[in-house]
Amino acid sequence: MTNASIKQYADELSDILMKIEDMKVEAAAIVDAAKEAGIDTKALRKVAREMVMGSDKLFQKFEDEKQLSLFREHVGIYARKGLAA
Repeated sequence: MTNASIKQYADELSDILMKIEDMKVEAAAIVDAAKEAGIDTKALRKVAREMVMGSDKLFQKFEDEKQLSLFREHVGIYARKGLAA
């Protein structure tokens, strides 16, 4: 390992980290614009994450959500908490 290789790796990594910070700023601006447009940003973030998630992982997430809904129904959580429609 040489000083030149350390500098090269540090420079490459810092460039990537700067790009990540720039992308975070862009993402925040998009979320702010969506919020101003009256969009539920919590749901927006979730669906955006799902859009980049692998198919197998997303399928498992949906299956888990189905199970959770089934359990909620069986225990009557909505009625017990006064949330029944």
